[in-house]
Amino acid sequence: MKEGNYTKFGKLKIDLIKRRCFIKNIALKLRNKEFLLLNYFARNAGKVLSRTDILEEVWDQNICCATNTVDVHVSSLRQKMRKHSKQVIIQTVHCIGYIFDKRENLQ
Repeated sequence: MKEGNYTKFGKLKIDLIKRRCFIKNIALKLRNKEFLLLNYFARNAGKVLSRTDILEEVWDQNICCATNTVDVHVSSLRQKMRKHSKQVIIQTVHCIGYIFDKRENLQ
């Protein structure tokens, strides 16, 4: 849910101006691509995003071959988020890509 300069999902808060993310008011130390990836997921909450969609949006590349770049960055992002919440809101959709589960409220 977008509120001014922030996007919020339960305990997750994304500051769009300062480019920072918080879980339970604790700042996540995200690299630039991780921030862009999380923001892209949040903007498309509830939609299944293919790896190609993600590459085109976050990396601004038209890649037609298989790559694990997205998988590596999603894994890193999940690990950083798990330090502050046991719930995984970025779900894998087998053989397709990922979905940001907007129904999950980080606890």
